[in-house]
Amino acid sequence: MDFRSLTHRFWHAFWFAILPLVVSWVAVDILARAGIVDEFEVWYVLLLFAVLVIGAYSIRERLPFWQDRDPRSSANRRRRAKAARQMRSRIDKVLRRKARRVSDKGRQEIEQALGDLERALADGDDQKVTAASQKLEEKSNRHLAFARKSASREYLESIGIAVIIAVVLRLFVVEAFKIPSESMVPTMMVGDHIFVSKYLYGITLPFGNRRIVRFASPARGEVVVFSKPGLDQQYGDKPDYIDAFEDEMAGKDFIKRIVGVAGDSIELRDDVLLVNGEEVPRCRVGRRTYRSYNRFSGRWENAEGQLWVERHGGFLYTIIEDDHGPITSFGPVTVPEGQVFLLGDNRDNSNDSRYWGPVPEDHIKGRAMIIWWSNRRPHGFQWDRVGRLVMTDPKLDGDHKRALARCGMPPADG
Repeated sequence: MDFRSLTHRFWHAFWFAILPLVVSWVAVDILARAGIVDEFEVWYVLLLFAVLVIGAYSIRERLPFWQDRDPRSSANRRRRAKAARQMRSRIDKVLRRKARRVSDKGRQEIEQALGDLERALADGDDQKVTAASQKLEEKSNRHLAFARKSASREYLESIGIAVIIAVVLRLFVVEAFKIPSESMVPTMMVGDHIFVSKYLYGITLPFGNRRIVRFASPARGEVVVFSKPGLDQQYGDKPDYIDAFEDEMAGKDFIKRIVGVAGDSIELRDDVLLVNGEEVPRCRVGRRTYRSYNRFSGRWENAEGQLWVERHGGFLYTIIEDDHGPITSFGPVTVPEGQVFLLGDNRDNSNDSRYWGPVPEDHIKGRAMIIWWSNRRPHGFQWDRVGRLVMTDPKLDGDHKRALARCGMPPADG
């Protein structure tokens, strides 16, 4: 690849990738600082980026430098050869599909033109390729005009296919969620954006909570996203420990950790979790400070609590207990068939099954997989959290690891 070709590739990347991305990033950051948008969101950047790229492409003939206008350049020869191969493949497919509607003479002329172009491409002669391409296009326009799609139709079909693929992926494979509260600190922080696997437990009907195909059952220790059910979907008669006010949150998405499955007896005794009468192994490893939003003052403040490591269901994870939180006792209660019991990892600051009861398995949308973006206020981007797996061992510092080892638990990864 010569210097001239590299130069044009750079300007192509500049006009259609680098410049739109930088402008989108800066513009959204300015809008967030000015309070015009709630906060910096990657979705805003991607949306503005797409608009700018479309705009740049619509005026591409006026953009300087990016297009090599020398017909003899090696880059343009390669581009013409590539376009010729694509045209030959496209017309050959159309001819085979529409052969019955083409006369014998027309089919012979197109097949001859296809052969001429194939030989020209094999020879690598740019002039022959150009002449054969023009001849094939002329024969195609004459005999296959009825099968030609308009440019607008091709664009609409491409966009339609992309939209369908995106919708199918979102409904049945993977979906993005944003963590809005502190109930899962320290596993997940406010502003974390996560991907959730929706097919792990099976296939659920869109816009409903009915699983038609089951692959696996939710297990203890897993972090899941679910749609909160109404009380009528959970119980016939409402238990005394359930607050009727919680029913107003029915249909909203939550993320919590499963601590009990069908048939389990769940109890909290002085903040200690017991499942089926046995304490879940845990170890106090130190303290952890995190940023908490004070709804009364409207400010972000430092909050501090005791950091514990629990091992449950084969998973090792951290929980926080608030220094000023009450010592909690709850239950025991038995998890009904087909339901799970969920708690937040920030035990003293979580609205969970202790307040509105177990959740039917069919309401689970999927299991949390990975943090793909994090822009927690008020610190901005959290680059150290990007790419972190949710269901892996917790990230502990040296003191926490040593405290964990003294408890007799295996050390956490990384």
